[in-house]
Amino acid sequence: MSGKRTEQHQCYMDLAPLFLYFVVVIMRQAKCHALCSSETVTEVKDLMSQIAKKELYDCRLYTPTPTDYENCSRSMLTCFEKEATVLIRESKELSFKLIKMLNQLAKQLQDKRLTCPACEVYKEEQANKFLDALLKTLQKMNANDCPFSQSRT
Repeated sequence: MSGKRTEQHQCYMDLAPLFLYFVVVIMRQAKCHALCSSETVTEVKDLMSQIAKKELYDCRLYTPTPTDYENCSRSMLTCFEKEATVLIRESKELSFKLIKMLNQLAKQLQDKRLTCPACEVYKEEQANKFLDALLKTLQKMNANDCPFSQSRT
C-alpha cells in the first residue's frame, strides 16, 4: 500500500512543474492582453475625425513623443490623459470613454526611470499633432505588447 502512495506522490511531483509552467504562461498572456489597446486606437481615430471638423487653432497641448514610452510610459500616458481631457472639454466632444481607457492603461504601466519629466516639460503642439502623437504611441504599445497587434490596429 505504501508503494502505491509513493507512486501517486511521485506522479504529483512530476506534474507540479508542468502546472506551474501553465500558470506562468496564462499570467504572461493576461499581462500582454491587458496592455493591448486596439479599442483605444479606434477612439483616438474617431476623436481625430471629429476634431478635424472643428477649428481649434488656438488649442495647444503638451505632447509627449512615442520615444518617451520606453522609459516613462506611465508618466507619459498620464500626461496624454490630462491633455486629452483639456482637448475634449475645449472641443465640447463627449469622448470621455477615451479618458477612462487612457487612465486604465496608465495604471497598468510602470516608469523605468525614477524621475520622469512633468507634463509641462513637453513641447506644446496643436490638437491634430497631439492626437497623432497619441495614436502613434498607442500603436507602438500594441506592437510591443500584443502578440497579434498588426491585424488589430
